[in-house]
Amino acid sequence: MADHAGQGQSRIRLVPPSRHDTGSDLPAKMIRETRRTLRLPDSGPIVATGHAPVNWHPGILAKFMAMRAVARDTEATPVVLTIDTVAATPGRIEVPWVDPDGLPCSSTIQLFETIPDRPLGMQPATDPADLDWPEGLMGSQQEALQRYITALQATGGDVALATQVMRALMDLSRRWIGRPTVVSASRLLQTSCGRWLMERMQRDARRCVEAYNAAVSVDPDAGIPLLDADAGELPLWDVRGDGRRTARRQDLDDASLLPKALVITAILRLAGCDLFIHGTGGARYDALMEGWIRQWLGLEVAPFMVVTADMQLPLPDVEAIARVGQELVACGRRAYHDPESVDEAAEPVPAPGPRKRAALSTIESAPRGSDARREAYASMHETLATMRSKPADVPGRIADRVREARRTAGRRDWDFIFYPEDVLDTLDEEVDTVVSDAVR
Repeated sequence: MADHAGQGQSRIRLVPPSRHDTGSDLPAKMIRETRRTLRLPDSGPIVATGHAPVNWHPGILAKFMAMRAVARDTEATPVVLTIDTVAATPGRIEVPWVDPDGLPCSSTIQLFETIPDRPLGMQPATDPADLDWPEGLMGSQQEALQRYITALQATGGDVALATQVMRALMDLSRRWIGRPTVVSASRLLQTSCGRWLMERMQRDARRCVEAYNAAVSVDPDAGIPLLDADAGELPLWDVRGDGRRTARRQDLDDASLLPKALVITAILRLAGCDLFIHGTGGARYDALMEGWIRQWLGLEVAPFMVVTADMQLPLPDVEAIARVGQELVACGRRAYHDPESVDEAAEPVPAPGPRKRAALSTIESAPRGSDARREAYASMHETLATMRSKPADVPGRIADRVREARRTAGRRDWDFIFYPEDVLDTLDEEVDTVVSDAVR
């Protein structure tokens, strides 16, 4: 894997397709029929990528940028696979912003609700909530969120939620990804390749599951659960009502079926494309798919390449965060010992403030060791206590805020809508250069 550092705090990682990959072993007729069903060209190369209709960070967007670059350089048709078979919560968005003290932080916004454990492709479009916030509350991030809401409103209607969200994301990223053809994962089982694979599963279920489990067990941390061969489980979803479960061979005739992850990419890379572009997560589980198909069917699939990027938001850096933390500690001490000098509602005054200065003068004028001096000292602290408008921000609490600020500033998975266009333009240029060099 090659790492390419560039401007805009981005780092692109790319693994080119193997020179030994020769493409799918599936019969050409089945490939053509599959592509026609998906309304794809049945001749000429196809380069594809895909993701679930959830919010994309720049590492995900980099896959789509790479798809457009490869398609241009190889005169291929660009295709986006919408994984509309997932159950997810695209309406919940973390919004990064900088608080009044200058520390990066985040808030979670719920734009719309979804049905738990129900595929997004089987949920209706939604009407996102309007943000009735004071203007400028979260700066440019508030504007970005409003653009996303507007895009969702424009792409709603009589469509599935998955379609609505994916259209909104693609509209907002059109500048960098162009206008690719979109294919839904939920349609793959209705293709010639999908029907053939289903027939093979039913006819050869035990060998299918044994090969699947053998491949998946190579990487148990990839998040792909094993199938229960004795229960007749297959790598498909059986969707009933608002829930879903792993499909069983004996239930297939009555089931509403959707493909699971490895079946999705198996069909697409057997018959739907000539190159698939993954991020690091997809590449990990798709390597398991290759092993499964090879062990079970003795077939090779179309090659894949890996493209991703690390890019941080232009938020205050570690040094700036540390300075703010030190200032907050110092301000907290002043607010405790001399509230007048940091009273936000009043004009700034020299320290110590007038009332503390008068109290100190009274203490100083009393004889040392006298009751009058002790009483003046106690009276000063009683007065200071009444002047404290809020509890002191103790160092431990400030340390927690600084720790969270560093985490916020260092994250690479903020939604791409929150990144400035010129930063994403730079990422696009870097991806274009790196990918073009790799496919020559």
